[in-house]
Amino acid sequence: MLQSHPTGLPLKPEQTFFQDPAIDRLLAMVMTLAAELHVTKDRLATLELALEKSGGLTPGALDSFVPTPEEAVRLNADREAYVTFLMQCTLGQEVSLGATDDVIERFNRD
Repeated sequence: MLQSHPTGLPLKPEQTFFQDPAIDRLLAMVMTLAAELHVTKDRLATLELALEKSGGLTPGALDSFVPTPEEAVRLNADREAYVTFLMQCTLGQEVSLGATDDVIERFNRD
């Protein structure tokens, strides 16, 4: 197990900025949501513009879309994976724990 960051600084179990670590976890969750929402909105707007330009999508088509049962399974699985990722923030296991051994090895090679 890693005892220090590649910079030589000691690892801490969790970064905290507020007296109550739950506030830090909530802030991490909100910032994760904000980042994901921004990326999603940007990509969706770009995709809609590209599809409308090419004639592959008519305005309003997304609002009336109904997935097939197979598509619904995929969409549900993606949603569950995202919720699981998002909820990790509440466990107090932040990214401040450091990188995995394989990432550290690649970092040291480069």
